[in-house]
Amino acid sequence: MYVTFKRILNNTMSTYALTDETSIDTLIFWIESSDGSISYEEQEAVKRILSNMKYDMETFQKTMSQISAMGIDEVKQMANEAVDHINRSFSDDGKKLTYSLLEAIAACDGTISKAEQEKLDAIKSELGV
Repeated sequence: MYVTFKRILNNTMSTYALTDETSIDTLIFWIESSDGSISYEEQEAVKRILSNMKYDMETFQKTMSQISAMGIDEVKQMANEAVDHINRSFSDDGKKLTYSLLEAIAACDGTISKAEQEKLDAIKSELGV
């Protein structure tokens, strides 16, 4: 399966307003849910990593609640929009840091699955890192 960040749903926009934080949250969900579920190990790694970054966990939880109520196509669209937001709003270093964060989350269970790697490769390409 090849993952790409081309527009879907006839170029419609999601109804969720993205910020710097919610864009990162969306991509975290996109990566950690690659195998169809989010393990306890993944959840704990995300909490630990974000806590170490002094990240707003309340915003993260709100974003996760919003995303969990969406369908697959809506989540894909939101991931596309998150990448677009990051490209517009982040410096090159910020993009690299975001990618590193996503890669660390994908590897937290000891291995990066094929689905996670495909998504990471697509994000890396779109962010130009």
